[in-house]
Amino acid sequence: MKYTWCGCLILGASGAIAATPNHGGQSGYINMPSAVVEPDGTFGVGYSYDSPYGQLWVTSNILPFLQMTGRYVSITGIPGFTNVPGEYGSGYGRYKDKVVDAKLRLWQETTWLPSVAVGATDLFGTELFKGQYVVATKTFGATKNIEASLGYARKRPDGPFAGLRWTPAALPRWSVVAEYDTTNYQRDFRAAETAAGKRSKGPSMGLEYRWGWLAVQAARSRDQFSVNAFVSIPFGEREFIPKVFEPAYFVDDKNPPPRPTRDEWRNDAGYGADLVKALVKQDYKNIRVVQEGNTLALTLTNSRISNLGRAVGRAARTAVAFMPVGVSNLRITYTKLDQPIATYEFLDIPKLNDYFAGKIDRKAFLDVVLMRYPEKSDIIRDDQQTWLNEFLDRPAQAQSAVVATTPAARPVMAVEPAAASGAAAADVAATIPVPAVVKAANAVQNDGKLAVALGVDGDVVQVKSLDREANRFKIAPKVGFFFNDPSGAFRYSISALANYDQRLGDGLYLNSAASLQLLETVSGVKQPSNSDLPHVRSDVAKYMRGGRFSLSRIVLNKYDSPAERVYTRMSAGLYEDMFRGVGGQVLYLPKDSRWAADLAVDALQQRGYKGLFDSLDYKTVTAIGSLHYRLPHDITVTARAGRFLAKDSGVRVEFKRRFQSGIEVGAWYTHTNANDIATPGSVANPYQDRGIFLSVPLNSMLPMDTQSTAGFSISPWTRDGGQMVASPGDLYDMVERPRADMHSYDGLGNFAERADEQNLPAVNPPVRPFVSPWPAMRARLEQSSSAMPEPADWVKATALIGGVVVATALSDKPVDRFVKKHQYSSVLRNWDRVGKAMPFALVGAAGAAFAFGDDRMQNIGLISMQSVAAATGLAMVGKYAIGRARPGEERGPWSSVGDGYKRSDASFPSGHSTIAFAAVTPFAKEYDAPWLYGVAALGAAGRVAGRNHWVSDTVAGSILGYAVGSWLWSAQRDQDKSGLSINPGPKEVSVTWQTKY
Repeated sequence: MKYTWCGCLILGASGAIAATPNHGGQSGYINMPSAVVEPDGTFGVGYSYDSPYGQLWVTSNILPFLQMTGRYVSITGIPGFTNVPGEYGSGYGRYKDKVVDAKLRLWQETTWLPSVAVGATDLFGTELFKGQYVVATKTFGATKNIEASLGYARKRPDGPFAGLRWTPAALPRWSVVAEYDTTNYQRDFRAAETAAGKRSKGPSMGLEYRWGWLAVQAARSRDQFSVNAFVSIPFGEREFIPKVFEPAYFVDDKNPPPRPTRDEWRNDAGYGADLVKALVKQDYKNIRVVQEGNTLALTLTNSRISNLGRAVGRAARTAVAFMPVGVSNLRITYTKLDQPIATYEFLDIPKLNDYFAGKIDRKAFLDVVLMRYPEKSDIIRDDQQTWLNEFLDRPAQAQSAVVATTPAARPVMAVEPAAASGAAAADVAATIPVPAVVKAANAVQNDGKLAVALGVDGDVVQVKSLDREANRFKIAPKVGFFFNDPSGAFRYSISALANYDQRLGDGLYLNSAASLQLLETVSGVKQPSNSDLPHVRSDVAKYMRGGRFSLSRIVLNKYDSPAERVYTRMSAGLYEDMFRGVGGQVLYLPKDSRWAADLAVDALQQRGYKGLFDSLDYKTVTAIGSLHYRLPHDITVTARAGRFLAKDSGVRVEFKRRFQSGIEVGAWYTHTNANDIATPGSVANPYQDRGIFLSVPLNSMLPMDTQSTAGFSISPWTRDGGQMVASPGDLYDMVERPRADMHSYDGLGNFAERADEQNLPAVNPPVRPFVSPWPAMRARLEQSSSAMPEPADWVKATALIGGVVVATALSDKPVDRFVKKHQYSSVLRNWDRVGKAMPFALVGAAGAAFAFGDDRMQNIGLISMQSVAAATGLAMVGKYAIGRARPGEERGPWSSVGDGYKRSDASFPSGHSTIAFAAVTPFAKEYDAPWLYGVAALGAAGRVAGRNHWVSDTVAGSILGYAVGSWLWSAQRDQDKSGLSINPGPKEVSVTWQTKY
């Protein structure tokens, strides 16, 4: 049960700018769209009803120019399955359909020109509401309070449409909306059975009211009334709730701890124990302290503070207060699960103190700070801490300094302690017999005692204990929702989830979880899955029916860092509700902070339905390799490939973007060789797993900092293809955010929490606008057009190519007869697979060269991808123009495509061959590597081996790809004259276009 503070959040946002979605969630009017794309990061959710359609929609501007919408549409008057009581599907209710829409803004409005956007509706699945449109929008008036749009659509809507919105200057919360709706409702799905059959095209008018993030619209068309209510949240905001309950950093003005000499520190472990206890009070865990000559070394982590630089800053401020006299250096290594993430070395303690006191600026301080990846020697192990452990539970010899609550006037800016109500609540909680009921930010003490907390970490209520070694016990409610099963469109599960995590040694952890079902309806799903794949996910209802109590997880994890920037994990036990096993993961982080790679391998057995230690017969081994790449604007793309849970092999691509608030929005798509024929999948077009997700860091929505997140995803819950086992502890997730913080600007973040530094980019990173790629692309196009061959050369080349293709066409029949005779040969079948995969591999290699290479390789990678795009376009023109039948149609080499086949999928020329040669040609020429043509030819021949193309098809495609690749390479290879330069640094990526005249 998450989002505790959301109610306060929405009501307190009266100054926010609301979105203007239509009934389908895209920016527009009533049913028609506009060219407006809301501000970057805007997220909206709402519900509209316009008979017969009820639509629950979610919209996100994942890029400044791209708006994506997901809708769950119900149609009144049509049963989803049947209206006959007792029959299968009778409890489902109205017909429902999932819809995905997209809008791309081509350019923004200028003084004279309108903004223009293109859009498409119902991109996947049943396509009941499929359509495309182009629309232009212009604002008028001194205050730009009049908006008008004119557009044209095909299918749904169909024809020219228009829209108008007027917002009176004196009543800025109100708007009058009008449109001409050009939707032909009579052509809608089973329109004769619904109110859609009685609707017609025509004008509509409505009235809108907006208050902060909330808005409602009521409208009247020619035939009926409609309503649309929604909330619009700006994910681009850094935080939504001031940090009024945030504990202050350590201060020692009133009761400074005594500072021992180095000899006293070594001889009396109590001094080190005092430092550890002061850090524990600030939510630091796994603290290890060692004095090494003139250096005080610490390794630690923080269970609450979300920013790496701020966590290290508070630890450094505390350490210098307890540091022995005569120690000149401080080294802090930040860890996660005992694994080193980042090391900060402070080489001048007086300057460190001066920086905390505001006597020197950031630039001067950076001269005495070294930030680096940790070395193995930076980690302080348990056996090095035995001298201190016996003192940690004793009373401190020096009175601890006050850790007060930050004044509400400025978040996280404590300069002196203040006795606020939050601190008082914390003090009282420590004296109440356990379990105590507390609400403050530091309500759950680090003493291992149970406490009942309200509104902490986003939970409505939780029972929790936590100690300095991060040993944790927690009970909290858990809610799950399941949609669209034929036996009932909406099902839910409410349970109590108990977690117990115990640190057993260096990098050795026991993680466990148990669940008690309190109320659920998922077990009512009785229809067995019709999936032909192993039921790795589709039998979820059987697990719900197995018993109210279940062991969700009992796993032993061993983490290690055998080398710098290399992390490993070994796991064994009950991974999740459905699988148990043994496995591991290895993660490599290059010094280049943009990318990372990992490999996870797990030997698994499916668990039994009782949810205890029983098991089923199904066993498998999964092996997933992943490449993570961070683009500018906090966009991360992850590509995974390998063997999935149902023993299917394939790839999974994930895209996510992190906004200023820390909220992440993303999606994934998986393509494997699994033949998932469950509806809407079919034998000809198996279903491929896909979904969207939302990750909300609760520190943006709570009055104190926290590392807790709330996750939400929408995906099919009874699919078996493309599924992965839940990781016992994903290594990339462990290092992703601290690593990003380390490489953000100077890597210090809000280190000193000084009021005069809150506008520094490193403290509050500014929003970086997206730079239009059009000037650079236009320059490249001009450069390429200037290198076009002369007309005479075109004529000669065309005649030569035509002769070669005609000559090879003589071999079409005999070669196809031979292939057909041996089509079941394992050699030809495997060759066919190579031919199918080759273009994807080569384009991926070009993309990798563009992303990871030096300046020269980046340029050739970009030329290669341009060649692929241009050659593919020309190949499509050839397919439409010639329309040659493929060998598999058995119509002969000189026939056109038959009924049921598309000209876009015609045989001549071979698209795979075109792409392969277009991709390799720039590299072959630039690096004098003619063997690359052999690689492309191997793939082209595979298309013939699979009877997908005639020989002449592949020859024509190969020549086309070679010609385009050669042309663009000749035009754009010389970076001395002109070119696009992409220069990645450890903390930024610069893109430069240069040219000489």
